[in-house]
Amino acid sequence: MSFDADKLYELLPAVHRVRDAELGYPLKQLIGVIADQVAVVQENLDQLYDNNFVETAAPWVLPYIGGLLGIRGLSGSTTLTRAPRAEVGHTITYRRRKGTAAMLELLAHDVTGWPARAVEFFERLATTQHVNHVRLQNRAFTSVHSADELEFFATPFESATRTVEVRRIEPLRGKWNIPNVGLFLWRLGAYKLTRTPLVSAQAPLADNRHFRFHPLGFDVPLFSVPVTEDEITHLAEPLNVPMPMSRRMLKGDEYAAVPTQFHPSGDYYGAEGSIRLESKIGTDIHATEILVADLSDVKDSTGKVVAWAHEAFGESEGLVLLDPQLGRVLFPTAQTKPVYVTFYYGFSMDLGGGEYDRSRTFDTSAGTAVEVANTDANKLASLDAAFPTGVIDGSAEILDSSRYSESFTKIEALDKDIEIRAADGFRPTVILELTNPLTISGDTNGVVTLNGLLLCGPTIQVPGDSELGKLRLRHCTILPLDTDGSVKLDGTPAVTVESATTVVEIENCIIGPIRVGPDITMQLKNCIVDAGSTTNVALAGLDDHSPAGSWKIENCTVRGKVSVSVLELASNTIFRSDLAASDDPADWPAPLFVQRRQEGCVRFSWLPEGARVPRQHECFPSEGEPDVRPVFTSFRFGDAAYGQLSRFCPASILAGADDESEMGVFHDLYQPQRDAYLAARLLEYLRFGLEAGIFHQT
Repeated sequence: MSFDADKLYELLPAVHRVRDAELGYPLKQLIGVIADQVAVVQENLDQLYDNNFVETAAPWVLPYIGGLLGIRGLSGSTTLTRAPRAEVGHTITYRRRKGTAAMLELLAHDVTGWPARAVEFFERLATTQHVNHVRLQNRAFTSVHSADELEFFATPFESATRTVEVRRIEPLRGKWNIPNVGLFLWRLGAYKLTRTPLVSAQAPLADNRHFRFHPLGFDVPLFSVPVTEDEITHLAEPLNVPMPMSRRMLKGDEYAAVPTQFHPSGDYYGAEGSIRLESKIGTDIHATEILVADLSDVKDSTGKVVAWAHEAFGESEGLVLLDPQLGRVLFPTAQTKPVYVTFYYGFSMDLGGGEYDRSRTFDTSAGTAVEVANTDANKLASLDAAFPTGVIDGSAEILDSSRYSESFTKIEALDKDIEIRAADGFRPTVILELTNPLTISGDTNGVVTLNGLLLCGPTIQVPGDSELGKLRLRHCTILPLDTDGSVKLDGTPAVTVESATTVVEIENCIIGPIRVGPDITMQLKNCIVDAGSTTNVALAGLDDHSPAGSWKIENCTVRGKVSVSVLELASNTIFRSDLAASDDPADWPAPLFVQRRQEGCVRFSWLPEGARVPRQHECFPSEGEPDVRPVFTSFRFGDAAYGQLSRFCPASILAGADDESEMGVFHDLYQPQRDAYLAARLLEYLRFGLEAGIFHQT
């Protein structure tokens, strides 16, 4: 039944509607109010009906449905972990298949939200076999005849057999024993980049034949997008998890002219695969035109790169060579037009911009006056074309994930909000000219927002004569570039703020060093601030050492020295800082120095030795644990595990935040809670006598 006010009003007799019109429609307004309230009641009734089913129930209802099934201690929803809908919905399935490897794998995926692979280690032991139970795959010695099998050695997908080890699976990480079952979890996700132009290699290989996938022109491993499993009895294979693609993974069964050369597999290459090359938009380069090859560097006697491997073969055969491990492409002839590529890269969470949902972070008050897309002939091809004066004075939205080389030098917000953003579902790369800094200015009512951009170039600067009210950076990656176009993480500032009236808000960003004036208000949340080294300067005043600014820092990882005037709050943050031997004690009395320590608070954070900060609460290192230090999987920009805490990191840091999550930028992943909840659930579903271990794949 519809409760639309207009339809209800039309049901009234005409005499009442005529009389109502003469009086100014008071009856129509009353029916509108009644219809609104009846619609609310109807929506409530519909939701009550939906709450009877796990597929449509509201999140708060799921624990009650779980209680009817006897599920105890259901985990709640968080900002990044799912509600326990899948776990409740699959409970009967779990119990019917209790103890099987496929069931444990499904449980691990449903509970943690990560792709999982279950391995029964006792199935891979080299043991004497009974003649009535011959297992042909369990060979006592590993065969070296099949390179494809050896490709997955020491991974969850290996087929080799092992001898028994006596360590328990928890906590000493022993694997190969009769009672042991391993649950391997992939913490890294595969993030898509759609139709971005290949980037030409730098000299001496800048000949429009040598290209890299990454928009900033460095090597990056390509990831496979996981394919959903169709059957519950199916155990995950490499195709079902997000992992870096090796050359042997990508190669298909179809030979090229030479038996040792293979075209890419249809499982990974193509419009629906993990990699797609287009000579122009909509025109694919087919797999039969491509060979999977090793394109490693070839160096001369001085160590200078002079070529890539197998160049001559690709040129002689007239085929494109593709290397997924390095993210490189080599064409047989020079390309006169852009070649577009769609691929997946690995990362831990939605951070620094990407083709994920950012719609909730858009500045709705700014509006969108200009739309830009250089892959669409009906749109403006660049921001320079949208603002030909070189000054951006209005909002703009970029509608693709392409690469833009721009020359604008100023954004000016006079009594209005300006937002330069990537449209939801895209991540464009904006490369600015290196000659002049990007100046952002305005008046006290002006607000400038950058959202979803990979922005590289010179320093972003808010000058001292500007009265800009607020600068917002959301889901951006902002890094300085060297003169050759490479990322420069040597302490060169990425953002400089001199205006005393400006409030700076930085959220979910990866950003280089920041320099601010003495009275600036700075707010950082869920960010990586990377100075390139622990001895470079990450946060400081305009002269690279003076304490400056009033800071509020939450859930961040900061690499580099810090000197601030006021630290209003630092929470769940890792300050990875060290003094250099050449540092003057007058300039740098400590790697983390706060000038006004009588105000502010530092809580649940890791601080470097000798840090001078306001009052502390539950910080590390502490008197009881003086040697606790963060251990990272990688801190090289571009790596899939960039900024990620290693599984070998001390538990005091891995679960040291205020809510027992991890410290640092990936706090909101709630990884310790996921692991703990999975461990508790495994006790309920494991067969008697078996032990389970949880192993993270990075």
